[in-house]
Amino acid sequence: METCNVGIIGLGGFARLISTAIKESEKVRIIAGADTDAGRIEKFKEETGIEKAHYNAAELLPDPEIDIVIIAAPPAYHYDLGRLSLSSGKHVFFEKPGALAPEDMLKLIKLTETNKVKASIDFVMRRNPLYFILKELCNKNIFGLPERAYLENYAHDDSLPPEHWFWDYEKSGGIWLEHGVHFFDLANWLLGLPKGAYGKKIPRDNTGIIDRVLGTAYHDNNAVVSYYHGFTKPEAFENTSFSLIFERAYVKADGWIPIKLTVDAMINPEVEKYMMKDLLMKARSYLPDIDITLETKLKNSWDGARTFMGRGKEYRATARVMFTYQLSKDRWEVYRACVRQGIEDLALAVKDKKTEPDVTLHDAKKALDVAFMMEGK
Repeated sequence: METCNVGIIGLGGFARLISTAIKESEKVRIIAGADTDAGRIEKFKEETGIEKAHYNAAELLPDPEIDIVIIAAPPAYHYDLGRLSLSSGKHVFFEKPGALAPEDMLKLIKLTETNKVKASIDFVMRRNPLYFILKELCNKNIFGLPERAYLENYAHDDSLPPEHWFWDYEKSGGIWLEHGVHFFDLANWLLGLPKGAYGKKIPRDNTGIIDRVLGTAYHDNNAVVSYYHGFTKPEAFENTSFSLIFERAYVKADGWIPIKLTVDAMINPEVEKYMMKDLLMKARSYLPDIDITLETKLKNSWDGARTFMGRGKEYRATARVMFTYQLSKDRWEVYRACVRQGIEDLALAVKDKKTEPDVTLHDAKKALDVAFMMEGK
């Protein structure tokens, strides 16, 4: 496949992560960047060796060599930069959320259609092999219906002083939009769009800063998803987990970018074989360069098969087993691999190797819809 040339708008920390992530890619390569800050431009040129750096997007967009524009600026600029880029005939990869309102995302979607260009967004959870496992368990109804999911996200704020744009609703959209859309998209992917949701914002005492949010969403089949985000910890002490409870299994992913998934399940020999062979093999090929190991622990067993009752339903099981799936790389390597996969997937659509990228702006719009439900809008 012919390589797609990339220009990045916004040369801060996320741009540095992107440049590292796709440095060895055969599908995409960075050839230009743009930022309004001279210091960031010089650092970009020094770190990447790329001399084609501009002081604003208007200078970058006319470049005929650029196929894909990556928008890595803060959220307040996503919509305007996306509108300019799509109107210039460029394909676009957005950092999340992509816009601060669902109606603005709809306008971006219309621009992709009018200008016949492709766009995607950095929803990295879908790229993680462990969440792929969870998706397969949902799709195939291996352990019955999902009953409840809950996110516990104790995130770090030690690099977010009070004046940081993250705390400014006009610039970030707040926690539900700036950060929560990652997990809204994950839940939408696993369970479908919720029928309703509501949330609460909890302020930091005497500061006006909203550093904690709590919310609940209601999905089909009476599945309930609870979300908690607290930006209250030093980075060395942050803790994130996402759990999904099925009728016959407890599943937990550890970490904001999870590298371990545990499945505590009631099984029979057929399910055990699927978990240890077919599902493992699929997951191992899901994200290039990221392997998975599997350990099992027998928690209980019954001679033959025993009948159990739960939620008014009978089922038979021969054992209760803990499956532990572990990724072969650390979270930063996995994060970069997920980002790279998202950008390369857009490149495949740009080069007509597939009709659309796996993640589209329609998915971004749905995540924003849930965020607005949580905000009561």
